[in-house]
Amino acid sequence: MMFTILFINFKKKMAKGFGNSTRKNKLYSRDIFFKEEKLENNFKPAVITPYYKEDLGIIERCHKSCLAQTHKVNHFIVADGCPNNAIDSWDTNHIILSNSHNDYGNTPRGIGAMSAMNLGFNVIFFLDADNWFEKDHVESILRMKAEMPFLDIAASYRNFVLPEGIFVEPDSVDQEKRHIDTSCMSFFETSFFLLPFWLTMTKEVSCLCDRVMFKRFKDNNLKIGFTEQRTLNYTTNYKIHYERAGIVPPKSSKELDISDLNKFSEEQFYFRNKFNFNLSNFLKTL
Repeated sequence: MMFTILFINFKKKMAKGFGNSTRKNKLYSRDIFFKEEKLENNFKPAVITPYYKEDLGIIERCHKSCLAQTHKVNHFIVADGCPNNAIDSWDTNHIILSNSHNDYGNTPRGIGAMSAMNLGFNVIFFLDADNWFEKDHVESILRMKAEMPFLDIAASYRNFVLPEGIFVEPDSVDQEKRHIDTSCMSFFETSFFLLPFWLTMTKEVSCLCDRVMFKRFKDNNLKIGFTEQRTLNYTTNYKIHYERAGIVPPKSSKELDISDLNKFSEEQFYFRNKFNFNLSNFLKTL
């Protein structure tokens, strides 16, 4: 099984010895725990799904993909102010927030993640309600972690699927490892300190939340592994993806709305997070 690793500050890491032949930094086969019982014993994964007003059938597709995983997961489904009572009967942790937050799922995502962490789950996956996993998504991530215990973050690639069920050529930034969609992210315990950032990220930048979180990975020199497998199915109704598929975009298609960025306050962001975030410089890197 082939994986790739993204070392932030790669030259610096190499200078410190990543990739040299010393026993201290080299993984040997005896260091790798590959057996299924080892995966079961060492990993307790949770999947966090925020939802708002999605059709129940859409949420059910998402949930069934969690139930179908080859490695057992616990699914946390978090209602952002519009709970669907039918979910109460599902095999899930249904968390209900009384108000909607209008922040692209960041608040329910963060609350679900913190709840799972404090209940003892040691790997946190995210899955938006309109997306779904291939059955080996979780196992592929855990096997990569088993082979490379030093990883802080793991990620998959994604399939792009129009609401009509048509698959579209994926965005190049994914394969170039310049972007990780939220539903492709998984956090190990060494990166759990970043989970509250879903909550403290100001609403104005929530339209770019996964890109801002990815910047936090880099700022903290986290070690990221990529399975390079498309085990996440991402529903898209963006105009650009219809056009890429050679289809005239329907009226229901959309473009990314970044108008809230005009209201961004560096001061408020600093008060919440105690580090500076220069939005103008950040946008130049996208």
